[in-house]
Amino acid sequence: MLQQSNNTITSIYPIGNQTEELTALYCRLSQDDKQEGDSNSIINQKKILKRYAIEHGYQPYVFFVDDGFSGTNFNRPDFQRMIAEVEAGRIKRVIVKDMSRLGRDYLQVGMYTEIMFPNMDVHFIAVNDGVDSHVGENEFTPFRNIINEWYAKDTSKKIRAVKRSKGMAGEHIGSHAPYGYMKNPDNKKEWLIDEEAAEVVREIFRLCVNGYGPTRIANILTERKILCPTYYALEHGEKPRTVLPPDKYLWSATVVSHILERMDYLGHTVNFKTHVKSYKNRKKIDNSPEQWRIFENTHEAIIDKETFEIVQKIRSGKRRPTKMGDMPMFSGLLYCADCGSKMTFHRQMAQSAEKHNFVCSNYRHNSKSCTMHYIRNVVVEQIVLENLKEVIRYVSDYEDEFVQMVMDTDMRQRNKELSQKKKRLTEIHSRIQELDKIFQRIYEDNISGKLSDERFMKLSKGYEEEQHTLQEEQTSLEKELQKEEKQSVDVKQFLSVVRKYTNLTELTPEIVHEFIDKIIVHAPDKSSGKRLQEIEIIYNHIGVFDHSKVTLWKGKAV
Repeated sequence: MLQQSNNTITSIYPIGNQTEELTALYCRLSQDDKQEGDSNSIINQKKILKRYAIEHGYQPYVFFVDDGFSGTNFNRPDFQRMIAEVEAGRIKRVIVKDMSRLGRDYLQVGMYTEIMFPNMDVHFIAVNDGVDSHVGENEFTPFRNIINEWYAKDTSKKIRAVKRSKGMAGEHIGSHAPYGYMKNPDNKKEWLIDEEAAEVVREIFRLCVNGYGPTRIANILTERKILCPTYYALEHGEKPRTVLPPDKYLWSATVVSHILERMDYLGHTVNFKTHVKSYKNRKKIDNSPEQWRIFENTHEAIIDKETFEIVQKIRSGKRRPTKMGDMPMFSGLLYCADCGSKMTFHRQMAQSAEKHNFVCSNYRHNSKSCTMHYIRNVVVEQIVLENLKEVIRYVSDYEDEFVQMVMDTDMRQRNKELSQKKKRLTEIHSRIQELDKIFQRIYEDNISGKLSDERFMKLSKGYEEEQHTLQEEQTSLEKELQKEEKQSVDVKQFLSVVRKYTNLTELTPEIVHEFIDKIIVHAPDKSSGKRLQEIEIIYNHIGVFDHSKVTLWKGKAV
């Protein structure tokens, strides 16, 4: 009796109660073999093996079938089940159509046919290749195994070449469309939005913007009984992409993280994100982003650019909930003005919300390395809300003046930063030239005998290390300068965000992340007899401008 599944044909048989010698008829077909026509088809293999078994009296028999599995992969479901039965002593004979059906790795095939099967007294037959372990050794079999492996290697090389050509041309090279998309039935190269799954993707991004991490999002989706991507694909007629989870509604943080990182949802095609070591080792290895090939606007976007960028910024902060399970609205946004470390959120179980606070994380680890920079969460929330209202009101009333002010401020700030970096670059260049001259002088002194070899080696090593460090800094500064000279503020994008919130009454995590890049907290100044504390609100798209700096006294702006 046979049961058909999507990826394999599994044999159902009473092996546990079997007392006679059982014959395993093993069939395998890869995706590449299917292109060769019916000669290697599963149906054809089964006919050949069944006829051979009956003619030679090898009964009872049972089929083990792996459909769609490469010959270089020996972790095939039915193959592993067959080997388990061989090891249990319940199978005494294995028959295949030819050696390539067993596999295309001559070392692995040899291990089974020349070591394992003989040790287990298993009779092995490859019908079309004339291999029969009871008749005697076939001297050509090892060479046939090598030829089969060469075939697999050559096929893999051709497939990689075709995929690379398609990938460089901007075509989708993955076998499946990402969750949220589906392949166009009329044009398999085209991705269309699958609205049911796309809405789940949008909800995942919304939850992330609202302060939920991947684990919490996964739990929410599981609680709502939303099908996980693997089961969703299965119920829509696709083959399972990974091992099926125990519960069809079970989402994992890894899956959620993967969705949140995919640029495909912006409408872009991203090729060559991974590679495999060889045709034998199919484990995927991540490529660096520099090796990716990105083709923009190749299909309809599910997520807009602003939301995607906000999510990436949130994710880069690696925010964590408190022990009470809270995710503070400003977590990951506050920075110490003196040491640049992030400010960490602190609260106690019985403490009122009025006392929840942020302090410098560097100070928390080592109180001698920085100062506390203490600021209460309610103060930050109040000041940011007031500042945002003021900015929105000002932009609404004086849009032209605001645009000019931001452009002028940006130009001054960028000119100041560029000037400092160019000055440092000039200093590095001068010092590198000076080191070249110093090295030449000590070399001449060593040749003339004025400087011993030991002293020369010690000096030259120190100068070379200094020069190497300076050259690395020079390269880094040059890259930064090239990048910054091309950058400019995006006032239009900021204005579009402002227009969404003209009647702002309260803050939400989404609003905070749409407007604010980071908040810099200065140490309190008590020199005047009052505790004055300055914070700087750095806005997305425009950075710092005249309304960014706020001085606090008794928790209020002054």
